Amino acid sequence: MNAIKLPSVFSSGMVMQAQKSVTIWGYIADANPSGKKTVVSVTFLGKTYTTRTDAEGKWRIALDPAQAGGPYLLRVSYGDESDDLSLVIDDVYIGDVFLCAGQSNMELQMERLKDDYPEEWALESYPVVRELRFPYAVNFSSPQDDTAQASWKQASRETLGGFSGTAYFFAKQWSETRHTPVGLILAAVGGATIECFMSKEALRAVHSRGMELASYADKLADAAYADAIIAENARETGAWDAIVSRSRDPLASDKNFLSGQWTDSGSIALPGRFADQSADFKDFQGVVYLKRNFMVRAEDAGKKANLWLGTIVDSDAAFVNGREVGETGYRYPPRKYVIPQGLLREGENSIVLRVVCDNGLGEVTLDKPFAVFFGTAGGSAKTDLPSGNIDLTGEWRYKITLRTGARPANVFIHWQPSGLYNALVAPVLRLPLRAALWYQGESNANAMEDAREYKTLLSAMIEEWRDRAGSENLPFVIAGLPVFGSVEDPLRPLWAELRKSQEAVAAAVPSTAIAACYDLGEWNDLHPTNKRGIGERLFIAAQAVV
Repeated sequence: MNAIKLPSVFSSGMVMQAQKSVTIWGYIADANPSGKKTVVSVTFLGKTYTTRTDAEGKWRIALDPAQAGGPYLLRVSYGDESDDLSLVIDDVYIGDVFLCAGQSNMELQMERLKDDYPEEWALESYPVVRELRFPYAVNFSSPQDDTAQASWKQASRETLGGFSGTAYFFAKQWSETRHTPVGLILAAVGGATIECFMSKEALRAVHSRGMELASYADKLADAAYADAIIAENARETGAWDAIVSRSRDPLASDKNFLSGQWTDSGSIALPGRFADQSADFKDFQGVVYLKRNFMVRAEDAGKKANLWLGTIVDSDAAFVNGREVGETGYRYPPRKYVIPQGLLREGENSIVLRVVCDNGLGEVTLDKPFAVFFGTAGGSAKTDLPSGNIDLTGEWRYKITLRTGARPANVFIHWQPSGLYNALVAPVLRLPLRAALWYQGESNANAMEDAREYKTLLSAMIEEWRDRAGSENLPFVIAGLPVFGSVEDPLRPLWAELRKSQEAVAAAVPSTAIAACYDLGEWNDLHPTNKRGIGERLFIAAQAVV
C-alpha cells in the first residue's frame, strides 16, 4: 500500500516557526509507477492546502504564517476521495525554532549535569520546550532533503536527561521570557570540526586546504571506499583493544587481586599525572592497577555511598572490596560510581582501579572531586561535596601488568569534511528558523594557523547557511569558547586566538552575536558543567539579533 513519507522534522510533537510561512514537503512511497500525479492535501488550523506530486511522488506545500500557540493537529492526505489515505500529526505547536549545532559541548546531555542541577528534575511543570535530536549521520555526495529518523521529545522529568544542557537552559529562558513554545533541532556531534558543517563548494572557495578536503569528501561519497577505511580502522583499534581487554586479563576477575592483595611496584600521588611522578610511566601505554585503603566509621558501615574520581585518562574499571562498582570507556565523563548498600564494612576498605592508558598520557585529573561520600552531592566541584566525605587524595600504590604500543587513532567518519552539513544541517535549513545557535571551535584550536583561519571559515559557513535558508539575515549566535587548560598548557593561547576569531566574526557579520563565556569554563575539563550559565548567556546575546 502507498504511504506518505515526511522528514523527521514533521512528526508528532513538532514545533513550527511562528509568523513565517512553513513549507512542508515529502513524498508518496512507491507512488505513480506510470508517472501519474497524485493529489496531496494538508489541513491545518482550519485551512486545506492542495498540490500534486511530481513524477517521482515528491510534493511541497507552503502553509500560511501563524501565531504562536498549540497544540494543534495537522493532517496530510492523498488519493481520490473514494480512496483517501491520511497521516495525522498531533501535538503540533507554533513557536520559535532554533537550530543548535556544534560539537560535544552543544551535544552534552542534561543527564551528565544531574548533580549540578537537581532542581530541574523537581519542577512541577515544564515549559513547552521540544527537542529533535538526530542520530549521527553523514552524506558526502550532496545536501539531503531529509534526515535520519528521529522523534520530537517534550521536556519532562522523564525525558530531560536526553536534552542538550546548553540548548535546554537557553530554551527555558526563552520560553519563560517570550511566553512561546520552543523547538530545538540538535545537529551537534562531539569532536566535529567546522569543516564538517560546510559544503565541499564552500571549502574549496575559502579554505587553504579546501581542494584537498573536498577531494577527500568526494572519495568518501563512494560507500565502498568509506566502508573499507572504517573496517580497516576497526581492525586496528579492535586488535589493540583486545590486547588490553579485561577478558584477556586473568587478574581482572581475581577477587583477591581486586581486593588489593598484591605486591605493588611503587607509589604515586593522586590526583595527578602518572609520568610526572615515576619513570615507570614514561611513554606508558597499557594496563596499570592502582589501590588505596580507606577507613569507614561504624555508623556508616553498610550504607550506600558515592565514589567520585574526577576524570581518568583513558579508561577505567573501579572495584570496592573486590566488587566492581563502575566502568568508563573513555577519558571525558566524570567518574561517578555508586557503592551499593551492604558493601562497605566498618574499619578498613579497599579501592582498586584498573586503568588503561592509550597514548602515554595517563592521569587522574587534578582539582576534581576525589572522594567517597554519603548522601547527595550538590554539584561537580570539590566544594560541593557534603561534609563527612572520605578524601582519597594522596598516596596510591600501583602495579603495571601490561605494556603495549600506542593505540591506533580512531577514524570517525562523521568527523570528515562536509558530511554533517549534507546529512544534518542542509535539510533543517529548508525550514524557517528563529535563529541558529553555534557552540563549536575546540576541535579547530590545534594550531595557531588553524585558530586564525577559523574567522574565515566561520564567516563563510554563516553565509552558506543563510543562502541555503533563503534568509540573508538569519540570526546567528555564537558561544564564545570558555577558559580551558592550565596557564602552562600549550592549548591556552590557541583557544585564546580562536576566541578572537569568533569575536571578529560577531563584530563584522550582520545579525551575528557572541555570548562571552570565558569565565564559565573549567581549566581542567573540556566539558564545563555550567551549562545553565552558557545557555543563559546565549539567550542574552540573542536579544541583540533576534
